[in-house]
Amino acid sequence: MDEFQKRINYQGDLKPLFSKVCKDYNIGSYESHELIIQGYEDFNLILITDKGKFFVKIFGSFRSEKECRQYIEVVNAALSAGVSHPKLYKNHDDFLYKTSLAETEDRLSVFEYIGGNSFFELNHNPTNKELQFIIKQAVLINSIQLKPPLIYDSWAIINFLKEYREKGKVLESEQKLLINPLVADFEGINFNKLPKALIHGDLITTNLMKDKNGKIYVIDFAVANYSPRIIELAVLFNDTFFDKGDISQTKDYYNLALVEYQKYITLTEYELETLPILVKVGHAMHLLRATYEKVINHNNSKENEYFLNLGKVGLTSGLEN
Repeated sequence: MDEFQKRINYQGDLKPLFSKVCKDYNIGSYESHELIIQGYEDFNLILITDKGKFFVKIFGSFRSEKECRQYIEVVNAALSAGVSHPKLYKNHDDFLYKTSLAETEDRLSVFEYIGGNSFFELNHNPTNKELQFIIKQAVLINSIQLKPPLIYDSWAIINFLKEYREKGKVLESEQKLLINPLVADFEGINFNKLPKALIHGDLITTNLMKDKNGKIYVIDFAVANYSPRIIELAVLFNDTFFDKGDISQTKDYYNLALVEYQKYITLTEYELETLPILVKVGHAMHLLRATYEKVINHNNSKENEYFLNLGKVGLTSGLEN
């Protein structure tokens, strides 16, 4: 627990904090809480009261209040657009809750608890019907008329060159041999020719939940940005629609997803030309960032090992889209 509490300002016994949250939100009396270990930055947990369960996101201490409010603005815009996302609760007239039981302030939000599991936990790829639903969620997000200020994401495809130059030293020589050829390809992309939109930016298996009735929810808009919209699809092809054990299935996912997406939004020729490069760069980012987490931050979690392996397989699969 201490490892995760380092992400926030509040240290020590969490019961007083959660008891206060329960009282202020009028969601019952605090009974217990369960840590959610997926994720790298915020402190996420399930809050259990005598009235039920609730999902709580305590924002990482590195996030400013402006960034936290931007997160909430994007979530509310997604909900208004019909995106399948858990309900966001208000405390009086505010969706952002601030508390200073300690000397420093923590910020959090409370969401509907949907139960179920992420696709990461379920450890299986989506069915074709589920793929169609996930693509529709991407379309809804990409259609939202919102241009939030940039949030820097060290895992984002768009930041490949900066991250590789700064953190590439952690890679072994054979890993660099896999990534080096992508530098020139990435530098050759004219990003000004790529149409921009609001993107979730992290539609990966840990951020796609399925409840007990099979309904799928999109969660965690922490790195949503106004960015080239084709990156949304590249991220999906790096993980959720990538079958490590069956490349032919991956090709089927790729083709089906492109057809489904273009039922609603027509991609430009340059987007389609650029997409395979961005997919490969996405695999490179998984390999780079997961290796960095392992070497520098001593992160040996199941999640980090998953992305480390995913990047390796993605770069060595020989898949040409």
